[in-house]
Amino acid sequence: MMTKHKATGIVLAGGFSSRFGTNKALAKIGSQKLIELILSKIDPLFDEIIIVTNNPLDYVDLGKTIVTDIIPHQGPLGGIYTGLFFSRFDYAFVMACDMPFVNPPFIDYLVSRSPGYDAVVPSFDDKFEPLHAVYNKRCLNLMFKLLQDKKRQVATIFKRVKTLKIDEKTIRQFDPEMKCFFNINTITDWESALKEYSKTDGQGCG
Repeated sequence: MMTKHKATGIVLAGGFSSRFGTNKALAKIGSQKLIELILSKIDPLFDEIIIVTNNPLDYVDLGKTIVTDIIPHQGPLGGIYTGLFFSRFDYAFVMACDMPFVNPPFIDYLVSRSPGYDAVVPSFDDKFEPLHAVYNKRCLNLMFKLLQDKKRQVATIFKRVKTLKIDEKTIRQFDPEMKCFFNINTITDWESALKEYSKTDGQGCG
């Protein structure tokens, strides 16, 4: 049984969608906009939801807290820093707005493992998934320093704080095909997501 956590769910919606052509967070998946689909899946898990965006007017109808980048044009690290800064809670789960196959039980697991750690992050193929991870506010000072030094690679954080890596075997227990990490960058990606979604009658997102 999943828990509603005293934590924040942060959705990063600040990208330029340059390869997609339009704001991909507003693209339809089934009957919903992509960001609406994501919010419907994570809302039951968190006491607070924050959308980080530089286009707040696109999301005012969603009824969620909207914040804009404290330090503009710093990519995902700037978005994570901003969301975590405004979070009411010590822990926050961060995900990108272009990941349609949300897996709530896996997110619930990540957050449940976070006590005692500064970050909880999926890790496989010698890579991290920093836009599907949990961060503690203790990371804020390090993030700010990295931004000041123009070091924007989020993975740098995990080497310098107390990090719990979630391995592939554990991930596949929740998501055998690891679809939760699929993200939409292009129209082709979006078409693939639509096909997968229609195959599962709308249940392909966790």
